[in-house]
Amino acid sequence: MSVTAHAHVDDHEDDHVHHHKETFVTKYIFSQDHKMISKQYLITGLIMGFIGIAMSLLFRMQLAWPGESFPIFETLLGGWAPGGVLDADMYLALVTIHGTIMVFFVLTAGLSGTFSNLLIPLQIGARDMASGFLNMLSYWMFFVSSVIMVISLFVEAGPAAAGWTIYPPLSALPMAQPGSGMGMTLWLVSMAIFIASSLLGSLNYIVTVINLRTKGMSMTRLPLTIWAFFV
Repeated sequence: MSVTAHAHVDDHEDDHVHHHKETFVTKYIFSQDHKMISKQYLITGLIMGFIGIAMSLLFRMQLAWPGESFPIFETLLGGWAPGGVLDADMYLALVTIHGTIMVFFVLTAGLSGTFSNLLIPLQIGARDMASGFLNMLSYWMFFVSSVIMVISLFVEAGPAAAGWTIYPPLSALPMAQPGSGMGMTLWLVSMAIFIASSLLGSLNYIVTVINLRTKGMSMTRLPLTIWAFFV
């Protein structure tokens, strides 16, 4: 090979390395790598899980000892726990947000987003998801949805308090109880973004499994875990 050819190859390799050089932001924050995104889902899901568990402890302590005064309640919740006893509206609000967090943000997105992103490419022989950008976007919509749900806890009138399945008329009439106003609105906004996130993630999973399977892996040869994610 001539000197000119060697120089051309070296320049090409330098361009290739430079093109793929990652910064802290692109590698750990706005990553498009399926393994990193699975870690982001896991960390966010764990944080939301701890928040959900904390709320569960509060209302279950009050349920176990009805009318009992717990000074820590007043410290944490202020006017929502006068004298250390949970206000009835706040009790229902804690049940509502706890159920929402555990079902949607921990089980549905936290665990599914973690294991689907981690295992699908590895088990079908693909390098990554079909769309790294959509994968990243799906996570960050999930994150924004989580933040809005947590913010709803600090609304002056109180968070959504319509039961974790959002029973009407408590969820439909602002005058039904304090949490049916702004708290309910934030709950709905959070869930709308969450649903969009889940849709983007699901489309990515389906396209990846259908189009990026390794050579020789038919649909009937897919691992059972992939069928579980896929179906």
